[in-house]
Amino acid sequence: MKKQLLTIFAALALTTSAYAGTYGVGITGSLFSVETAASETTTAGDLGSANTNTKTIKNNGLMSASFYAEYTFDGFLGTTLGVDYTPGSADLRDTDLKRTETPASGENEGTSTTYKANGEVENLITYYAEVPLTGGLYVKGGFTQIDVNTRESGVKAYGNDTVDGYTYGVGIKSGTGSGLNYKFAVEHTDFDTVSIKSSSGNTVKGDIDVTGVKVSVGYNF
Repeated sequence: MKKQLLTIFAALALTTSAYAGTYGVGITGSLFSVETAASETTTAGDLGSANTNTKTIKNNGLMSASFYAEYTFDGFLGTTLGVDYTPGSADLRDTDLKRTETPASGENEGTSTTYKANGEVENLITYYAEVPLTGGLYVKGGFTQIDVNTRESGVKAYGNDTVDGYTYGVGIKSGTGSGLNYKFAVEHTDFDTVSIKSSSGNTVKGDIDVTGVKVSVGYNF
């Protein structure tokens, strides 16, 4: 599916010489809600016996500004193709998750240990298409990638991963003519499940969903 989306994106972009249109660049601010269904499966060596802990974590906030570049066709129903990039990072939870355990057996028998964990997402990039409906209203679909970084203490370190997702939403914009313009949109991104193993064999998994309200200001030329 990812290859198909990128192939369609590239094919349409190559037709710009045959259809007049406008280029646009801009900046977007977002209010977002991140919800992650997370689980950690530990080996017997760390906690005395193998076990799985699950948790749904949420975080709401203001995401760093993103920057976009796009092209709007006069043909293809006035479809817009673009790419949006968000620098910086955002925590999956506003505070670290903590728990203290005293294993009854194993290498840490009788020793209390406090475990802390959190995660962050960064380098969010979306390749998108916006299809106009009526009166400035449009629907949006796209392919998204994001880096997921783990932060933990008390256990063997986990690595990081890049996860794919699909974005869809609806919005309204001021038009596609030359000059200053705006967009207002509500969007949702459903990411694939990320699975990361530690050096000791523990596994952490997360299913990340992001919903946001976005306001964009740009210039078409």
